[in-house]
Amino acid sequence: MEQTSSILGGNMKRSKYESIINAAGRHLLKRNCTDSDILKKNKLKLKQTTEQFENSSVWSQKIISVQNSSLSEQEADLQFSKLKAWVESLDDGARIEIDEILFPAFISLYRKLNVSGNTSGARGFYARNQSNFFKVPELRKMAERFCSENTSHFILELSQEPYEILHSYIGSNEHPLLQQLLNTTLEISIIKTKIDSSDPSQAISKSHEDSSNMEEVQDLMAAISRLDELPPTAPLLKLYSIDTGQRRMSAASASPCQGYLSCGFQDSSVAIWDVKELRSPSLSDVSRSNLSESCAIGLYHPVASTLTFPLESDSSVSICLGHTGAVYATQFTPNNTYMLSCSDDTTLRLWDMSSMENAVVYRGHTYPVWAMDVSQQGQYFASASQDRTAKIWMFDRTFPLRILAGHTADVDCVTFHPNGLYLATGSADSSVRMWHVAEGKTVRILVGHRGTVLAVAFSPCGKLLASAGEDHRVKIWDVAAGSILHDYAGHHDVIHGLVWISENVLGSYSADGNIRVWNVTQHSFPPSQQSQQELASYSVSAPTKIVHLGRGNQSTLVCIAASD
Repeated sequence: MEQTSSILGGNMKRSKYESIINAAGRHLLKRNCTDSDILKKNKLKLKQTTEQFENSSVWSQKIISVQNSSLSEQEADLQFSKLKAWVESLDDGARIEIDEILFPAFISLYRKLNVSGNTSGARGFYARNQSNFFKVPELRKMAERFCSENTSHFILELSQEPYEILHSYIGSNEHPLLQQLLNTTLEISIIKTKIDSSDPSQAISKSHEDSSNMEEVQDLMAAISRLDELPPTAPLLKLYSIDTGQRRMSAASASPCQGYLSCGFQDSSVAIWDVKELRSPSLSDVSRSNLSESCAIGLYHPVASTLTFPLESDSSVSICLGHTGAVYATQFTPNNTYMLSCSDDTTLRLWDMSSMENAVVYRGHTYPVWAMDVSQQGQYFASASQDRTAKIWMFDRTFPLRILAGHTADVDCVTFHPNGLYLATGSADSSVRMWHVAEGKTVRILVGHRGTVLAVAFSPCGKLLASAGEDHRVKIWDVAAGSILHDYAGHHDVIHGLVWISENVLGSYSADGNIRVWNVTQHSFPPSQQSQQELASYSVSAPTKIVHLGRGNQSTLVCIAASD
């Protein structure tokens, strides 16, 4: 009796866990999140305990009596695609659990092709279908291990309804794939909670368990709904204060992982810091800013008496030389292997992060290059110049692929759309233009500013575009309609930078030393309510000057300021 109670208690805990995980998984699927893969991968097991074996329900031999037979590459593709299509046709509740059988099926078919001597077919099948699983790093490691072994076992845990659905599917003669899987070296045992209806104590426990599970699931879903309805909160702001000595900083950026910081200077040098090697700041360095709710870190730059490399006293910084004019922008590539810079000398330069040397020089502009941006896919980058054009480049070509002409004055800023198919530019002609990357044609002209547009930024979803500049205003545009949704007033000087922290939170900074954070909604508000959309504001006191504002990890803001 004690053993029966122990088994029943384990089943109750497992069922409760499964109910909560399934509810969370369905919510993630509705939001098009991939985190459900992480929830699922933890349920794949490599071995079966004695207790699990005694309490497992295995398919009867007459259902899986299909004998091993030869398998062609085309048949493997057909069987796998048929199974995948069937799983995807299920409703959310059953699909979240049954979807786990696709990975064992993928491994089993690869092995069967390989063992039969069709190694080329096995490699082709593997290459065509691996993308279904390898978004989860653990599955990639498991696949590499299982493909090199002859035997291994998965245990797939299913609740009652998905179990019956899968049982019915396997019983059909039209779908022999799972029958073969369960009759080969890759065994799949389906664990099903067993409740004896003749035992009153178990029936009461089952009823209590179902009621408890439903209440917990409902509470979980209600909590998730309340979180979605909460307004965004002000982000944490991390400040890097750089003592530049006698040098004047004109550009700065942080790598995507915040492992490196880069700065460009008016003396044509570029400095790159390894954040892990930074010295701890002194109290005097931190007190230079009255920035609240922030973490101040002091960086140190060699004095400007020489441009040589006697930097043994500070191993955290590397000085890159090559430009012959002031450096106006720096940016790291998405994979963090290169850093790009543009200059008054009309060129752009690519710096190798492993050697800190200049790898490529890009020439094509005839006047200073003010700004640049690298697409999120890392395939293209764009530049904006005083020659009234923007240009699109590829890293492996030293000449521009597209010349975007249409502005009637300097092009001062440029940014790629998240999908990489479009980009936006801001100009001294007070307009913002959207361009088609492949065709090089203007697709939108957005007019509304009363001065030079110095910053443009697409929201992460790509539906909104923010712009700002000399008129001290931040404008939010509906990209599809080409109209203004919001017009924020709050800055008292020229706005130099914009950054989206999330879909609804935008940061901006201006020459007056202020950083403002806006709560952006996708519908317009009357002017009387505009002030309610400012989430937070921060200030950096003189003589410290903000040079860069970017997005950090976990929806934080990263600010780089110079104390020159």
